[in-house]
Amino acid sequence: MIEQNDEFKKKYMKYEFAKERLQNEINILIKEYEYELGYNPVEHTKSRIKTLESSINKLKKRNYEITFENLINHIHDIVGIRIVCSFLSDVYEIANRIQSSKQFKIVNVNDYIKEPKPSGYTSYHINVLIPIDLYASTEYIEAEIQIRTIAMDCWSSLDHKLRYKLPENIPDEINTELKNRAKDMQELDKKMEAIHKLILQYKANN
Repeated sequence: MIEQNDEFKKKYMKYEFAKERLQNEINILIKEYEYELGYNPVEHTKSRIKTLESSINKLKKRNYEITFENLINHIHDIVGIRIVCSFLSDVYEIANRIQSSKQFKIVNVNDYIKEPKPSGYTSYHINVLIPIDLYASTEYIEAEIQIRTIAMDCWSSLDHKLRYKLPENIPDEINTELKNRAKDMQELDKKMEAIHKLILQYKANN
């Protein structure tokens, strides 16, 4: 099977290099922000790489031939990092800094905060190309950056866990409940952002 092909595994290893580079660049960006403003807007980050088996299964589900070229062209989230921020304004501040960084090439941006997915999912997604320096060349690997608040991350994690236990066709009643809880989280984010701004204003005046 192609999954067991050594050449295929060797090519896939480049994604590991890209994940390490992405995590390092994000860490630098966050530390630089904290140094400049005396405030760390990020609660935590988590990077990951899809297993080769998972990526191949995704190609199979989409009826693509199992080739490395199809992995590059059709699977855009093999490398990923999640950045969880405290407040809505922090999400957009970090997103702006990433998009302004010279360390990445921006491929695509999706603001699922302003326009949530039908499921209720909210997050800010940026797809970037990460340069990896190999022995004889520099190559660019695509990665997906997800930026979200604590509330968004909480809903997403619970939604995933609940849907995982359900059949493919989720009952309308459950779907509606999950969407409503997503709206609750969105309202919570707005209220916490308002409190955050009040505190900043209070500090500025005193």
